[in-house]
Amino acid sequence: MNIKARLAQINPQTGDIRGNKALIFEEIEKTGQDVDLIAFPEMALTGYCIRDLIENNAFIEENLEALDEIKEKTGETAVVLGFIDKEDGDLYNAAAVIQNGEIKGVSHKALLPNYRYFDDKRYFDSGEDIKPIEIEVSGEKISLGVSICEDMWDSEYDREPVSKLEEKGTDFLLNINASPFESGKRKKRHELIQRHIKDTGLPFLYLNTAGVADMGDNILVFDGDSLAYNFEGELIGKGKQFGQKSFKVDIETGKSGVFKGDEIETERREKEIFEALSFAVKDYCRKTGFKKIVETISGGIDSSLGLAVCVEALGSENVEAFNLPSEVNVEETKRDAEKLAGNLGVKYSSIPVEDIYQETLESYEKNYSDVEDDVSKENVYARTRQMIMMLASNEKDSALLVSNGNETEIGLGYVTLYGDMAGGLNILGDLSKKEVYEVARYVNERHEKEVIPDSVFERRPSAELREGQVDPFDYSTVSPVIKEFLEERKDPQQIISEFENQKLEEKRYSDRKTGESIYEKYSIKEFKDIVYDTHKRFQNSSFKRVQAPPIIAVSSRAFGTDFRESILNGYNPENSS
Repeated sequence: MNIKARLAQINPQTGDIRGNKALIFEEIEKTGQDVDLIAFPEMALTGYCIRDLIENNAFIEENLEALDEIKEKTGETAVVLGFIDKEDGDLYNAAAVIQNGEIKGVSHKALLPNYRYFDDKRYFDSGEDIKPIEIEVSGEKISLGVSICEDMWDSEYDREPVSKLEEKGTDFLLNINASPFESGKRKKRHELIQRHIKDTGLPFLYLNTAGVADMGDNILVFDGDSLAYNFEGELIGKGKQFGQKSFKVDIETGKSGVFKGDEIETERREKEIFEALSFAVKDYCRKTGFKKIVETISGGIDSSLGLAVCVEALGSENVEAFNLPSEVNVEETKRDAEKLAGNLGVKYSSIPVEDIYQETLESYEKNYSDVEDDVSKENVYARTRQMIMMLASNEKDSALLVSNGNETEIGLGYVTLYGDMAGGLNILGDLSKKEVYEVARYVNERHEKEVIPDSVFERRPSAELREGQVDPFDYSTVSPVIKEFLEERKDPQQIISEFENQKLEEKRYSDRKTGESIYEKYSIKEFKDIVYDTHKRFQNSSFKRVQAPPIIAVSSRAFGTDFRESILNGYNPENSS
């Protein structure tokens, strides 16, 4: 039998049941009776990242009342809707199947993830009764197998909800999600769904939320990118990546003994990351009420990419750039900052900070003591700049101030607390220094012209906090080392051992400028010293990270919610080696 289905790839607002209900009604009304089934994402009524709001009983009851209102307005078109169910005091991440004003059945999420950003076991009970739900289409009974997000990621569990649905006579499979983006995840989803189709012989619809939500320390990007397959494993429909847009597919129910499989287009990594960041900034601003962004641009690579992301997100008319030079800033960086702003069409202002800097030091020394530490003086520059930027943020109709410390700098502690870390959102905190350069190059390719000046790519990075300063790191080496610590959870000894046995991923450690192999650049002792120094900086700077603005997460693991580190950590791997 052929079923016309609509996958409503919507963008729920965390906790806004009334607004989400209106969005759901709008999609249902838009659909009319043109389809047999319309599906909405996981926890579409409440938003997924509600955290301890789930402990508010009035909130849970409002969600159930909203479900009843939606139920009363349904007709022949079956509706699959993610919500929070409550039974005998237990809470479930659930999907209701509704038709003709009646709840035909409810599926409870069986597999509860308890890793990365997910904390489902803290809030929900696990669904035990896994079975298809019957709906009626053109007078015929159809068994719909509904699973929820993790239920299809079953390889690490002792239960297989998708297989169980097939065993109980499902006609086709539907998996509703709030699945966060990471670069390359589309391919992983595709391969997993292909496995389920091959095993079951059933058509498979995968529906994902499109928008951002937060876990406090991180902004999660739900990329949409919904997928629809027939029972031979061929891709027959795909939702927009990084956008709220529903689409229709025709599904032929039943089983097929033939599995053809299909390939899927994989986006260029730099393109995906850039679009994920700009989508996140746009939706974050919409959901928090910010209409404008202000940003400091130094003439360096990080703020150049950050500004390009913001302009892509909100348009040049809603972004303002500031250059805040001191007497140690060179003409070249000031010129590049102004050129970048002109290339992107944003309003540009230059506010010198030297007088404020000098007055601050003079007042301190006059009333307390002399300042002898050079780093202390340098940090006054950084904090002076951010004081001015917070003033601009408040004055510009409460514009959002963004920061651009990248993952490598944050990992090293090479950022100034209450200085360049200040702001309401960190755009680049999940990109290594190497990735910043790669995505920035893509920006120029995307525009087919030199938006970010070529000299920004060629100049050695510098914080410009003292005369002649340059960053004291080989970023082509320390960037991947930080990634190994953070994303792979490798300890220094393991990384050093891999170097000694030449088992490091050479592409990850390659030096784009020189073309040298990591094994050509360093002796074992030199590399060992770099790794231990990097780890020491990494561990000693945790106090900064726990006070940082939320970071947009685009990788398998970002600083923030998914990396639970202690400030009072006395572990020293160098002494134990």
